[in-house]
Amino acid sequence: MNTENGTSDGRRERYYNGKIVFYHPNKNCSGAAARLELRLNRAGEEGYDCFFLEMARQKSVRNGNGNATFDWGEKVTVKLGFLDVCEFLTVLEGRAKSVGGERNSLYHQNGSGNTLIGLSARDDGRYLLGLSRKTKGNGEQKRLSISLSQVEATGLRQVLQTGLFFISFHSSLKIGAMRAEPA
Repeated sequence: MNTENGTSDGRRERYYNGKIVFYHPNKNCSGAAARLELRLNRAGEEGYDCFFLEMARQKSVRNGNGNATFDWGEKVTVKLGFLDVCEFLTVLEGRAKSVGGERNSLYHQNGSGNTLIGLSARDDGRYLLGLSRKTKGNGEQKRLSISLSQVEATGLRQVLQTGLFFISFHSSLKIGAMRAEPA
């Protein structure tokens, strides 16, 4: 049973959040995966209304189920706001060769370090998506990238386009009013 603030047992639920994942393993165990999650604030919350993009290195070629595994514990994460999503869409719609214009990347900085975000159209019709994270202090750098097919890029574009609307306007929507009433 749900209450307005969560479930009846006190756990909080995340509303309207979903994610997509692109897995790109290879037999050399040098592949990567990218996960994109839509995060929207609930009433009275601040700080989200964005996408989170996470990337992780391939950890194994096969696990017990025969599937590759990825090291999500050592992932690189970046928050994508309205303008970041618009940069991605500009590339995915063929209006620019890469995000960030001549810089070929977007730059994000926070208290623990900085991240370069790359998305570029390749000459073969694929897209290169990458994150490069450098932490403060020890200066450790992690670089991850995957090549997206045109099919994957089409799906990503649709998710980002739809998500952009909800990032911008979800707080003024009455989701319950959109549900059909039983006849």
